[in-house]
Amino acid sequence: MPGPSAAAASPCANPPTRRWQTGKKTARWKPFSGAGSPFPNNRNFSLFTPVDATFLIIGAGPAGLLAALSAAQRHPARGVLVLDRMPAPGAKLAVSGGGRGNLSHLSTEEEFAAAFGRHGRFAIPAFRSLTPDALRERLAGIGIPTTVDPAGRIYPRSQSAAQVRDALFAAATRLGVRFLFNHAVERLQPPGNPDAPWMVDSFSARSILIAAGGRSAPRLGSDGSGFALAQSIGYDLVLPVPALTSLRTAEKWPAGHSGLSLSNVEISIEGSRAREATEQGEILFTHRGISGPAVLNLSGRVARRLLQNREIRVVLNWAGKIPDMQQLRQDAGARPIYVWLARQVPRAFAGTLLELAGIPPDLTFSRLSAAQEKELARHLVALPLTITGTGGFDDSMATAGGVSLKQVDPATLEGRLTPRLYFAGEILDLDAPTGGWNLHWAFCSGHLAGSGAAH
Repeated sequence: MPGPSAAAASPCANPPTRRWQTGKKTARWKPFSGAGSPFPNNRNFSLFTPVDATFLIIGAGPAGLLAALSAAQRHPARGVLVLDRMPAPGAKLAVSGGGRGNLSHLSTEEEFAAAFGRHGRFAIPAFRSLTPDALRERLAGIGIPTTVDPAGRIYPRSQSAAQVRDALFAAATRLGVRFLFNHAVERLQPPGNPDAPWMVDSFSARSILIAAGGRSAPRLGSDGSGFALAQSIGYDLVLPVPALTSLRTAEKWPAGHSGLSLSNVEISIEGSRAREATEQGEILFTHRGISGPAVLNLSGRVARRLLQNREIRVVLNWAGKIPDMQQLRQDAGARPIYVWLARQVPRAFAGTLLELAGIPPDLTFSRLSAAQEKELARHLVALPLTITGTGGFDDSMATAGGVSLKQVDPATLEGRLTPRLYFAGEILDLDAPTGGWNLHWAFCSGHLAGSGAAH
């Protein structure tokens, strides 16, 4: 028996054409953001005089959607309006986790803070307002049960990030939240006195939230426009750089191994003793350099250093520790070094390592000179690579940098320079590794800001 049609099943099915009275004239319109869009604008605002809102949100990503939902749930009688430059909400959310939606990470508040490095404690009040367990419960309440993998990463049971986006949008719409898509905000005007509203283009609102994201993946809506809006009213920026992106190398040999991955590799920024300059995990060789989880997690710090240097060096440690050469001489003295090395790494990579170390592949351990032994050890635990650039914002999954945390109250996420202005999500100077940390920050910061602004 055939199931219901996609349109009937969709929580965002196209509504019928309506008629709205505007004074003496009747305006007939289809409330869609674009031809055939499943995400209707709740009103064709361009046909009417400016609409006042108690709470206006700039950005319909994960932070903006959670803020809208939280504000509407706490005070359903108060108007919430969301503006977004894209034709649909949550474009970046819909492709997160490779489309599977790595929504969060089971953690304590200390673990959550540690994931965000030296600024991590700023995130604790937001985390307390919506913990991973609380987020799971909330998602289950709108029809999105979740599951946890062995590493603690939280995914929707459906393995569909787009379904999460749809459910959040539908839940907010049911509570009366209004959305206006294809609207790029150009101007903010702070209130002139304590009782005056904010002006956002031609819209007035008691409180506003900037949740427009950073600059990563601009094709999905994060084009940096939120940064410009914040700067226009006096907020400082920590210069944004791409994070969770690939790295480009001066050396050409990685391209010869494009597609090859190595697990449990430690990658460090050369010359830095700081723990924050080291990551461990899988790396992937690409046609331009290196990628993979360990590289992605280090990339924001590399990008920051590249602002002051044309190039920097990283070292790869894939062996863990230097092998006992004396023991190898005894156990495999007559065996070619290549044969032993090919058992540790893929054969093609073993040949490259020996070539880089200047060691003939047929050389045996028994004939290895002291200088050659030292060079082999260096390439096992400190293989150098020269980094000349990153994949850029187009190829990044997060932004490092953003609105200065010094100018935002962590307890409420209200700006310190202007009343009734809030920030949430990637627009703030906070970023974390892969694994659901950044998306949970978007959700919990949106919840905290939305709950507070609704008052």
